[in-house]
Amino acid sequence: MRKWIPTVLLLVVLGAGIIYAKSQNFFREQAPAARQLVQLTKEDIASFAITGKDGTTVELAQRDGKWSMSKPQPYPLNGYTIDNWLAAILDVKLGETVESSPKDVAKYGISATDDRIEIKTRKGDVHTFAFGETLPSGDAAYVLSDKKEVASVPIDTLSGLLLGTADFTDTTPFDWDDAKLSGIEWEGQKASWMLRSSGNSQAGDSASTSWTLNGKSIASDMATSLSQQIKNLASNQSLRKASELSKPVHRFTLSVSLDQDDSQLVYQGWTLADDPNTVWVVPPQSNWAYGLPVADVNRIEQNGHDQAQTKK
Repeated sequence: MRKWIPTVLLLVVLGAGIIYAKSQNFFREQAPAARQLVQLTKEDIASFAITGKDGTTVELAQRDGKWSMSKPQPYPLNGYTIDNWLAAILDVKLGETVESSPKDVAKYGISATDDRIEIKTRKGDVHTFAFGETLPSGDAAYVLSDKKEVASVPIDTLSGLLLGTADFTDTTPFDWDDAKLSGIEWEGQKASWMLRSSGNSQAGDSASTSWTLNGKSIASDMATSLSQQIKNLASNQSLRKASELSKPVHRFTLSVSLDQDDSQLVYQGWTLADDPNTVWVVPPQSNWAYGLPVADVNRIEQNGHDQAQTKK
């Protein structure tokens, strides 16, 4: 009997080892590492095009580190949106393969004409991604990658990827650095006002600047507020070519003085006979006109006038 004791002990130790190994998942097959939808870097991407459900395409291209819109129009761009989009698409994880070399992608709700992204690289390669219906789980959508396989991507990523022209367009016509601001002059149909700095501020410290509104002293935060109210105005419709404004009637002139580089920015506002509720703003040296609601323009015009009247 004694000669079996070592064998029994060995079996006990082996059994305990197996139980421990199972508890630590030593025998479990490791899940494959998540793949990226786009296996590129930001620097690799030369251009990208997004086609929405309505069949319209927005295309952006990069040259010498600067992005521009090539379709549908060379609208001015919102740089933040471009950076966010690039970061978003490079971060998307691809789910497990649903079907390789698919013959019929229509059964996944994937179309050849909409909900598509095409990326061109600096090396000349082209990558396409077509998005389809939501999976039965409800948390992912089908995607056809480079026409080679159908997999899935998280459904909540699509809203940040399938953007349109308006998302990439900079819709704010007014832009200047408040740290360099020395004056704003508004000349409108119903009211005019003039904001001026005293010129006794410390370099780079706009908060220490003394301001006057129509010659009367005001607090620096009020001056900043007036500036920000104007800069926050945004177009509520598609931009138009300034040269195509038909018989415009002058509505206002906004002159912005910047002391540190001794320059002035002049913005012009126009109305059209067939669209009295919109003021089309043309920034300095711009080919584009931004449509602002006339109520917003009236509010800015009157705010400056009213604040000047209340100061003693």
